[in-house]
Amino acid sequence: MKKTTLTTFLVSFILLFSLSMMLLAFFEPSHGTGEILDFTQDFFKVWVLLVVAALVALVITVLNFVDNQRIQREFSKDIERLNRNENPLNPELIPVSQHISDLSAELQRLSNPSTEMRAEIVEEERKRISRELHDSVSQELFAATMILSSVEGNSDFNVVRSQTALALKILHEAQNEMRALLLHLRPIELAGKSLSVGLTALINELSAKISANINYRLDEVKTTSTIEDNLFRMAQEILSNTLRHAHAENIDISLRENSGNIILLIRDDGIGFDKSDEKSTSYGLANLRERTLLLGGECKVNSAPNQGTSVEIRVPKPENSMKQQ
Repeated sequence: MKKTTLTTFLVSFILLFSLSMMLLAFFEPSHGTGEILDFTQDFFKVWVLLVVAALVALVITVLNFVDNQRIQREFSKDIERLNRNENPLNPELIPVSQHISDLSAELQRLSNPSTEMRAEIVEEERKRISRELHDSVSQELFAATMILSSVEGNSDFNVVRSQTALALKILHEAQNEMRALLLHLRPIELAGKSLSVGLTALINELSAKISANINYRLDEVKTTSTIEDNLFRMAQEILSNTLRHAHAENIDISLRENSGNIILLIRDDGIGFDKSDEKSTSYGLANLRERTLLLGGECKVNSAPNQGTSVEIRVPKPENSMKQQ
């Protein structure tokens, strides 16, 4: 602070004194007659200008110092308010306060679940998978069975061919549903592999089993195993939802590090969905946002009907990026 104050005074003084000397030289009667102003004969004028410049510079410095002190006091008070989980007076810090409050609430709720809560989570997950198996795969297999049964003994070749093609289409969709649901049953941890290596293996496995084209660019990022495992699990969930709902022909996956953040981006050219529809955004996206928030990050979802979907997960990288064992 002292160095900044002294710098402010010196800069102001030099600028004001230089400007005053130029004005004095310009308005002197000798100006324009070819004579050079002799400052030794105008010592009094120079001295007055020196004193005035110093006084004005001092006033500017004092005002600047007082204003800086006020800003610093207000900022310190806002920091104290944030530490007490109170809203700051500075409107620019309100989003920060809201983000801290959200993080605190989620951490308190999720960081130490009770045994009963864990059991409830497991039970809900079992019910969800059972419900999805019944609502999708089971019904599709039943429909395919009924179609094939209807053509048994039918001698019309065109009817048999069209119905068989329809049954094959339904069976193909059921197969994709099963693959998507199996992603939820895969191990969550990377088992010692890096995030990029684990994602590459997952993508290669899916590419061999699905018709959609998967393009990917995965940078090698170094962070804690907790963050890597959570990002891997979220990638599994996003890809599972994409396979089940998007009907996409192309899926783009990227993993990179930028400005201290790890960014996972998954986009598709599928049918998209209406973000205002609560049914479309209920479980999957809420789960992604909770996981991201628990890591202190942010999850952005952009989608519209027939416009595809993009999910960007941005997680701050800890200062100590050595992988925890």
